Amino acid sequence: MTTLTTPSARVREYGAFAELTKANARELIRDPKNFFFVLVFPLIFMALFLFMGTLNPADGPGGFDPIRSGIPAVLLMAFMSLAFFGTATPLISLRQKGTLRMLGTTPLNRTVFILAQAPVRFAIALGQLAALSAAALATGFLEPSAIGRLLISCALGLAMLFALGYMVAARMRNPELANGVLALIMPVLLMFSGVFLPLEILPEGVRAVAERLPTSYFADALRQDLVGVPGGSITTAWLVMAGVAAVAATVAVTLFSWTDGEKR
Repeated sequence: MTTLTTPSARVREYGAFAELTKANARELIRDPKNFFFVLVFPLIFMALFLFMGTLNPADGPGGFDPIRSGIPAVLLMAFMSLAFFGTATPLISLRQKGTLRMLGTTPLNRTVFILAQAPVRFAIALGQLAALSAAALATGFLEPSAIGRLLISCALGLAMLFALGYMVAARMRNPELANGVLALIMPVLLMFSGVFLPLEILPEGVRAVAERLPTSYFADALRQDLVGVPGGSITTAWLVMAGVAAVAATVAVTLFSWTDGEKR
């Protein structure tokens, strides 16, 4: 039997979406751990790369430039922190506290609840992108003609990372365990994406796997668009990120539970 969505039901969903969006903004800003990992931690790394750049400038046109390498690395790290520590962990904490169980007793739709997490986080990501793009423009790495392509790459990359964050949070019930797992996974993904170390130094088998990680495609797109480093096919990177985002989002909505023991 087909369920019809009435205008009054849509109004209620829009109202719930707006209220949840406000609540998410307050929760993200007030939590000290989230605030640090999402907003402060990336700035510390950017300052570190800027400091390294003043101590060790690029050695000629083909030399290593800490600032050029650091800008896409910090942006990718900022986006991953926002998707994992700023999205997955708070959702798991809400489940542990029983807040999700309470919401599950209301007519609130899972999809509406998950989508309401996005606006404030995309706003923060836009601010991070603006700050690092300004740095790339000031140093001459970012060409104005590449800004449109950069926005597409970042939109797809964020959608992918948020979908993966939601998928992690779909069933996990222990935020401390989730933080520990994510704290191990994120540096590995960053290292194998090639933003901190060139993939050429890895053994051939490891390199082949690293090059096919979804985050590696995002990192490659960021290096191309943000600081003008040649890379692979940008179209392929977009397709991979869009595909992973669609699959992960579908899994997240399908598996999402309001309580620890919810049966589907």
